[in-house]
Amino acid sequence: MNDGGTDYKSHHAVDSLAFGHCDFSYRNLGRPARVQIKQLADSFEVAVDGRRCFGSEKIKLPSGYFFGISAASADTPDSFEIYKFVASTTPGVTRELPRRDAYSQQQPPPASNPVAAANDQGSRSSSSDTQLAAQVTDLQNRLQSMSQQLDSVFREVQQLVSKFETRHQELAHKITSNEQLSALDKRVQSFEDTLRSYEGHFSSIQGALKDSHSTLNEGLTQHMTHLISTKSPKTSSFIIALIIFQLLLAGSYVMYKRRRANGPKKYL
Repeated sequence: MNDGGTDYKSHHAVDSLAFGHCDFSYRNLGRPARVQIKQLADSFEVAVDGRRCFGSEKIKLPSGYFFGISAASADTPDSFEIYKFVASTTPGVTRELPRRDAYSQQQPPPASNPVAAANDQGSRSSSSDTQLAAQVTDLQNRLQSMSQQLDSVFREVQQLVSKFETRHQELAHKITSNEQLSALDKRVQSFEDTLRSYEGHFSSIQGALKDSHSTLNEGLTQHMTHLISTKSPKTSSFIIALIIFQLLLAGSYVMYKRRRANGPKKYL
């Protein structure tokens, strides 16, 4: 609280000026937080989201002053926004009632004045009408916001329904009909019957292939054995040819030696 004589901006320790405080986790709530300041006849109380923050019996808010709201954050910057500020009075007790009670205890009650009573009753009815009008306005604002939210939800639901119908039509076009499925089933059955009818032919062809394969294996083996035994060169002829070649080499060497021995010799 400040009466205008304290400059919070130039003060060295603003926290030391507070007469009451409480911790409140306001980040990532997903909704606005509600701070309620209540001044009763004998107490002053501050509540946050319906929970008591602090209170005192030595504080009374004077009339004719103004409300001021300020916010500050630490190292992590925050953005503070005020959505609504509502000031109201309780229907029964007012600020001046304690003083009037004390004054009535000291002096005798004054004479009844029907004009003042009527004015007092009219002021009370006007204040109650004002409160009722404020509550009705608040209720209308809430209903309007709810209707807007319901309209947005209804539009989203309509979009989802249209998408679902489009998807359903696409799937219906892609899925084949029962007649096409029955025709396909008949074709598959006819193909199976054809394969079963040709099963005996396939077995006979398989037996013929096995017989021809065994015949080829036996005939080819015998033919290759005959060719190897008849067309291969004999070992005795190879040995005779080798001996003749060696004799020829030996004879040529002997003739070379004789000619060299009988040739003219030169002496130096």
